[in-house]
Amino acid sequence: MINLSTIVNFPLFQIDLFTLFFYGSLFILILRLVSFCFLSFVYTSLKKKDDLIIYIYRLLKKKEKYDSTLKFSIIIPAYNEEVTISSCIKSMLCLNYPYFEVIVIDDGSSDNTFNEASKFSDKRLKVIRQKNTGKPGAINTGVKSSTGDIIITVDADSKLDADSLKWISVRFSRNSRLGAVAGNVKINRPTGLLKILQSLEYTTAINLGRKSQSLFHCVMIVPGAIAAIKTDALHEVGGFPLDTFAEDFDITMKILEAGYHVEYESRALAFTQAPESIEDLIKQRRRWYRGMTQVLAKYQKMYLNPKYGIAGLFGVPYMWFELGSSLLNMVLLFTLLTAAVYNPELNMMTSGVLVYWALTTVVSIYGVILDPRPGIKEIILSPFFMFYNVFLDGISIMAFVEETLNIAMRWEKPKREEL
Repeated sequence: MINLSTIVNFPLFQIDLFTLFFYGSLFILILRLVSFCFLSFVYTSLKKKDDLIIYIYRLLKKKEKYDSTLKFSIIIPAYNEEVTISSCIKSMLCLNYPYFEVIVIDDGSSDNTFNEASKFSDKRLKVIRQKNTGKPGAINTGVKSSTGDIIITVDADSKLDADSLKWISVRFSRNSRLGAVAGNVKINRPTGLLKILQSLEYTTAINLGRKSQSLFHCVMIVPGAIAAIKTDALHEVGGFPLDTFAEDFDITMKILEAGYHVEYESRALAFTQAPESIEDLIKQRRRWYRGMTQVLAKYQKMYLNPKYGIAGLFGVPYMWFELGSSLLNMVLLFTLLTAAVYNPELNMMTSGVLVYWALTTVVSIYGVILDPRPGIKEIILSPFFMFYNVFLDGISIMAFVEETLNIAMRWEKPKREEL
């Protein structure tokens, strides 16, 4: 009979495979957090340098280093969005930028969306009505009617900060190889435990990752709430694909596959609605995670392929790791619970998890502080973020199993409230 405690021998101690796997997994997760912190610090330092340069230019009354002649076409796909579409359009028409148009696509709504959108008489606004084709199809309709150099997609339940287009323009004017820019998505009026935890997730888990990826010009997802894509690049790749649940991830992969850079701009802010109930959150995340699985399977040829540069060697493997980290987190939890019954090293394992929890809390607070709009509520709830992540990990695993088994799923819209 094999004794697991003597399988792995070191000169000074013995360790069983069970414990070795636990600490190995814990080390990988901690290394990920530390890497996020370091790379996001570098990103923020470079951004502050840019801010200083722009401030000096203003003091000297010289032209700022961005191209204010770029024209933006803001495309808002809308399906049964009568509650939010009016506030969304008002937000767009108040943007602090000289050249842009707003195109609203009513994608076969059965409510009053078209009438609400048509109330505005601004010459910068177009409202198009069509039969329902789905969100990617609606965006493609908007692209065909656009005249801008840059396409901006905005969800109908979102608003943009007044200076968002200016900061996106700064990005495009500095990098001729830039194909797309991901904006900084924040929760609109985060109140209640669930929405504040989602706000914390957007600020830390999502945006810290994008800051890190941006240093290598390979942000993997430009979010639907504020995605800026060079029009020429979008035409080159054939527009938004229609065959996955994650059209924002899918189009980003197409842009990267074509050899363009994709970056993140933390100062380009979008404020979006978040699910208010557990049921709506589960529906949203199931769609996100299944969409991620579909897209990664679709672009498997990019995996570790040097032909696609950093995106192939780093970006795609990172997204697989993100998907797999849910299972890794659950395995750590299962290992700890099993150790409570069978393993005498429980105290050491518990200490390891406590270190990971403390580091997660510190990184969350750090991420909030780095954000252009830090929130005290997010800082207060940072100690609970790891437990919220365990809940999301469960949804991720469930979604992965459903996608693997090809279980049918339809797009379900969460409850809306006024912006």
